Amino acid sequence: MNKQLIFKTVQQAFDLLGNPLRFAIFMKIAREGCDCDLDSQKGYSGNCVTGVMKDLKIPQSTASSYIKDLENGGLIECKKNGKFLYCRPKRETFIAMKSFIDGVLSDTRR
Repeated sequence: MNKQLIFKTVQQAFDLLGNPLRFAIFMKIAREGCDCDLDSQKGYSGNCVTGVMKDLKIPQSTASSYIKDLENGGLIECKKNGKFLYCRPKRETFIAMKSFIDGVLSDTRR
């Protein structure tokens, strides 16, 4: 990934995660699995959005909107199974973010 694309990815990620509720939803997805994972059968594990809504006590419409923002921003990837939507962090985005942060830190040490 070139530097300009990494910068744009990181800028968008920070912008999205600047909203406290969107950040809470993301952290819930990133840190926790749930009992209704697709895992072994479909080869996909993630956090069920229904569980996120219940845990954070937010309406479906809010969760849906913010999850779509996180997905469109490249922070998470989602997969539907029947009526359930499962989400997990998108690894590539966080590799780009780590690369950016490592670069910033190395520049400050000079």
